[in-house]
Amino acid sequence: MPDAVLKKLLIEGYSSPECTRDMVGSIEAAINPESYSRNFSIRYSSSKENGANAGTQIFAGIDSGNFDLDLIVDGTGLVPLKQGMTVDSYITDLEKVVYQYKGTEHRPNYLKITWGKQTFIGVCERLMIRYTLFNPDGTALRASVKLTFLQTVDYRTKSKQAQKSSPDLTHVRTVKAGDNLPLMTYRIYGDSSYYLEVAKANNLQSFLAIKPGDQIYFPPLKK
Repeated sequence: MPDAVLKKLLIEGYSSPECTRDMVGSIEAAINPESYSRNFSIRYSSSKENGANAGTQIFAGIDSGNFDLDLIVDGTGLVPLKQGMTVDSYITDLEKVVYQYKGTEHRPNYLKITWGKQTFIGVCERLMIRYTLFNPDGTALRASVKLTFLQTVDYRTKSKQAQKSSPDLTHVRTVKAGDNLPLMTYRIYGDSSYYLEVAKANNLQSFLAIKPGDQIYFPPLKK
């Protein structure tokens, strides 16, 4: 029976939030992690009755889950890096994928992490690098990398999950010929005056900067 092929943890960077198209870069773990952790939290607010012995916990929302990952980068040759790569160049490539601000997108990349059957889609919240071994000239020979990712769900998926038409829920609409943002805003909310809020939610430089085929996110409305 042939030996199983070692699958490296893979981090892919995308400009699209659904992480199915527009991939702009990727990087494999130099050494697969010994472990990773997933964290989930639910927010509650406590009722404020006068004289109550204990508050009643009122559901406020479910926060995005965290994905915490520790990676080791070793340049001693114990686990060879790709040919020509050093610890410093690996760290630079990692930063380009997970952390670097993209001027064309006005944000860092959306990220898809895959390892075996585990898939996580999110964004990098924190990157911490600790150098632990050096050459005599001071160049790094080993580093540990701590990464914290926040889960993200694209607008289209959230809209499908909602499957309702109330203006206090999330909506995604495709721009059609003849559409403009005030008109689309009126169809969703019954009031076109919220078009500037919609433009801001979609990172539009101008409310005129839409074209047929674009996906526009209409956030829950707080009147």
